[in-house]
Amino acid sequence: MTAGAGGESAGPRPGRRRLLVVLLVLSAVLNLCFVAGAVWRRTHEPLRPVERIREVAGELNLNPQQRLAFDRYFRTMRARAQLMHAELDPIIADAWAEIAKPQPNQARISQLFDMAAQKRHDFARDATANTLSFLAALSPAQRAEFVTLLREHRQRWEHH
Repeated sequence: MTAGAGGESAGPRPGRRRLLVVLLVLSAVLNLCFVAGAVWRRTHEPLRPVERIREVAGELNLNPQQRLAFDRYFRTMRARAQLMHAELDPIIADAWAEIAKPQPNQARISQLFDMAAQKRHDFARDATANTLSFLAALSPAQRAEFVTLLREHRQRWEHH
């Protein structure tokens, strides 16, 4: 379509105009989806373990003595978890390094994974003892609530 004597067009052809509108709408929709996804993720992101435990403690209405027991429990568990990771990381790295070799030593790999499993088992045993010690400072109702909250938080965390 030409508008004047010089052969200049009066504007984009209807087909191009429609394509431009479709592309602009598509761009707006994609931008909206991106923003909505970012907001959703920010509001539905699982809590880190530290935040999760503090949230649970806040829901228990601890008295000052119980709060001290909780803080001691929390510090002990955090330090033990850090130690476990410091001990496990090199073992797991060694196992993967062995796996990556052209001729991996299966016995060595099994030995390394057994060592890692034993360290995790030791951590679980210590965690149980520390948790039971903390739970002794709670009332029966708080104890039941603590266990329920941890189980609920764990389920939500595992499903994210």
